[in-house]
Amino acid sequence: MGLLKDLLRQTEKIDFLFPNSFEELMNNEYYDYDKFEWFLYYVFKLDGSKVEKIGKKGKGDGGADLILTIPQVEGGIRRIGVQAKYWKNRVGTEPINQLASAKSRHNLTDLWIITTSDLTTDAKKIAEVMDIKILRQDDVVKLIESIKERYENDIEKNGESSIEFLQIIKKIPIEKKVKKPIQKNPQNEEYIVLLKALRIELSKKYKLYPLYTVYNNEMIDAIIENKPVTLDSLSKIKGFGTKKVETFGNEIINFVKDSLTKKSKVVLEVDQNLIDLLLLERVKIAKYNKMLETDVYDDKVATYIAKMKPTNKETLLKVYGFKKENIDIFGDYLLKVISKYLDSNK
Repeated sequence: MGLLKDLLRQTEKIDFLFPNSFEELMNNEYYDYDKFEWFLYYVFKLDGSKVEKIGKKGKGDGGADLILTIPQVEGGIRRIGVQAKYWKNRVGTEPINQLASAKSRHNLTDLWIITTSDLTTDAKKIAEVMDIKILRQDDVVKLIESIKERYENDIEKNGESSIEFLQIIKKIPIEKKVKKPIQKNPQNEEYIVLLKALRIELSKKYKLYPLYTVYNNEMIDAIIENKPVTLDSLSKIKGFGTKKVETFGNEIINFVKDSLTKKSKVVLEVDQNLIDLLLLERVKIAKYNKMLETDVYDDKVATYIAKMKPTNKETLLKVYGFKKENIDIFGDYLLKVISKYLDSNK
């Protein structure tokens, strides 16, 4: 079932790379007029509209590139015809006239022209007479920002998103080296979860998208292996350039000092009494909430909880294997049990 879930999750991914900025939209070779139409298609679809892409690359579109169908609260629908113009120069009168001709052909109620530039004076006059809504460069910038906000909300709520952004990859010939694998063990798995949680926080704090621009999974392995406790040692890890080190290097160093160095000395000291208590509480929680015991947490997760000894929901969420949805079901109760145990053993 794990493989099936992964495959289903992949099918939810949008087969389009969104721009990180308006400048990237206009200057990166990935984008052209057809990609701009797809950009608008997914922006409106993610916003809940039914979208039909009329324009096809290399073929005519009959005046409208997209048609948005929006049900109205009072009944009926709005059908908006969109003409997309991925231009650096001003849009003239011809596209405006073409869009106007599409109104009856596609049974449209509204007409929009969305351009990455602006309209000529004559085109503006015609658009005003024909009641055509004009969206310009500033509006496209707002659409890009809306996608970034949606991505951020997805990450905050679900830890992942169907949205992906364009990553500019510089082609630099490098010597292939055999990567030394990080030994897989529960301790490292806990650190990986914590470093991924830190990555989400840094991404939101410094507005860095996508997540791997903060640091990727290979860099997580390198942090765990090298345990850098100075900015100089962090900068020696591949991927941590001067800008990253200056921006959030201290936050990574503090994490290493708090989690990887100090805790590594005691992480193997398992409190068996707390584990036994957690296993007893698991039975109570399952019975009270009418759940299977395995859906509460398994023995391995109970061990991780005993190691981390969470006393707040934020820390409990970072316990490797603990289900996020269980926080609202019995999180408060479990934290009280742990806190009471810790108080009694001071």
